[in-house]
Amino acid sequence: MADKNFQASVQLILQSSLAGRPHHEHVLSLGTTPAYLIEHAGFPAIDLVIKGVAVDKAHFDHGIPKSMLYRLADIIASPKALYRSATIQSSAVVITFEVKDGAPILIPLHANKLVGRAHVNVVASVYNKEATVEQRWVNAGLKLWSK
Repeated sequence: MADKNFQASVQLILQSSLAGRPHHEHVLSLGTTPAYLIEHAGFPAIDLVIKGVAVDKAHFDHGIPKSMLYRLADIIASPKALYRSATIQSSAVVITFEVKDGAPILIPLHANKLVGRAHVNVVASVYNKEATVEQRWVNAGLKLWSK
């Protein structure tokens, strides 16, 4: 179930951006890092967060609906598959069961980043990508886990 405080924070970030006063520096907690990220991608067992700038970009640049952002923790907790990033060390990409415009939603994650004074795992972005990406990543040997 989506956290009401998280939903309110997402709403405030989006409203502030619409008013011309973006709150990109805010850090929103998504709770603890799911076990599959720890077990299969080597992420540390620390908090998982998303920055205001990523919320803003997901909604306004990538068209991710607010309703989906509100459920982000639940969506990350029950993914379709997990892939190693081909381009960024200590990173992974979650492919969700959620779709936008017929394409799966992808969530790149960065492990053990220093944000403020705390080390956290960070949601780097949320966007949709053509359905063929998954087969390309399987062929490239990047698959770490799937349901």
